[in-house]
Amino acid sequence: MIRTLTVFALILLASPASAAMPVGEPPFAASYVAGFLDFWANWFKNRNAVLFSVLIVGAVAVFIITRGKRLK
Repeated sequence: MIRTLTVFALILLASPASAAMPVGEPPFAASYVAGFLDFWANWFKNRNAVLFSVLIVGAVAVFIITRGKRLK
C-alpha cells in the first residue's frame, strides 16, 4: 500500500516539473558553472599557476598533518 502511494506521489509530483521546463532551457546556474570551469581551465594552463596551486595544496596538507598530530 505504501509503495503504491509512493509511486503515485512521485508520478504526480514529477510530471508538472518536467512539463514546466522547456526542452531547450539550460539547467539552473549552467552559465555560472560554465564560467567557473572556463576560469579554472585557463588558470591551470599557466605553468606558474600550476606551481602556485601545488604549493598551496602542499601548505594546506602540512597544516592538516601537523594539526592532527598535535591533537593526539
